[in-house]
Amino acid sequence: MRRVVVIRQATVAAAAVLLAGCGPDPRDSVTDPASPQAAHIDALWTLILWLGTAVWIGVMVLLAVPLLRSRRRRRERPAAHAASTGRSDPVPAEATPSPGAATAPAAELDEPLAVADPREHLDAQTDQRVRSRLLWLGGIVVPAVILLVLLVAAGRVGGLTAHVERAGELEIEVVGHMFWWEVHYPELGITTANEIHVPVDRPVRLNLTTDDVIHSFWIPRVHGKIDMIPGRENQLTFEPTTTGRFRGQCAEYCGIAHAQMVAFLEVQEPDEFDAWVDQQQRDAVEPETESQLEGQRVFLDAGCAACHTVAGTEAVAGVGPDLTNLASRGSLAAGIRPNTRDDLRELIIDPWGVKPGNPMPPTILDDDELEALLDYLEALE
Repeated sequence: MRRVVVIRQATVAAAAVLLAGCGPDPRDSVTDPASPQAAHIDALWTLILWLGTAVWIGVMVLLAVPLLRSRRRRRERPAAHAASTGRSDPVPAEATPSPGAATAPAAELDEPLAVADPREHLDAQTDQRVRSRLLWLGGIVVPAVILLVLLVAAGRVGGLTAHVERAGELEIEVVGHMFWWEVHYPELGITTANEIHVPVDRPVRLNLTTDDVIHSFWIPRVHGKIDMIPGRENQLTFEPTTTGRFRGQCAEYCGIAHAQMVAFLEVQEPDEFDAWVDQQQRDAVEPETESQLEGQRVFLDAGCAACHTVAGTEAVAGVGPDLTNLASRGSLAAGIRPNTRDDLRELIIDPWGVKPGNPMPPTILDDDELEALLDYLEALE
């Protein structure tokens, strides 16, 4: 009964682990590629998965075969013993002479002497040969073939996904900070943060570096992970084939808010991307209401301008994210909060509560000043 309970619990636990990887929306999964580069990586992962599964099945079979052979022999041994001695019942315990007791010569015994069964000797030799072959085949030949296949496949995928300059590619510079992403379009004169917009079916080249510690840039649906190292620039090339908003993540531990360092890739139709570029190239929207005008004054006087840039104003600092088009972004605090008024309010007055380790200090404002500042920031589209 206890064994049945253990098996049932193990089955439920295994099913829970498998179901935990399932979901209705695979947008962030490496198994749902949105570029040729990601498709090559997914194919390599699939090959490794099936080869690993085959190896596991083979090992289970190799473990099961000797166990079944041993069990069969244990069942056959009593029958073989009975056939050779003419007796099927075991010798009574009292019939066994005690140590030191006198025994009769072998010629006077009613029972024949026990001798080694030649078949057991042959079976032992057969087992030895089988074990030797399995050792060579399963321990040397098969692993060598599998490793060779994986080496060739990995080398091929590495060549297909390596950075190669292509005509007409869109160049984007991404700088990692603790804990957000700075995004520059040098050819277009655009600077934004945490969201990367690209047109579909056009090659993209990301020049990746970091301003502080090591980060790792990873958007699973378009490419693999690549490190961002201080003093060094790495390149990542891909060509998105599917429109949509894809989530990325810092994949190298960089501090307390590492898990909250999120990036989004927005793949758009060419006309939508051109409209976005036109919007981003403009200076910030001028305040249109008294409240927005007051909010701009608060922004410049309360210390916000010491860290942030708003194009067309006196705020030109580059310590924090560029806020020129803040209202057009879909998220706040490097992707961890939606861009709503309530979330923006909380980020301003309690940035450490929103993201621990965030270098942004709290801003102390009265209610009227805070509401005016929110009106101004929400107008920056």
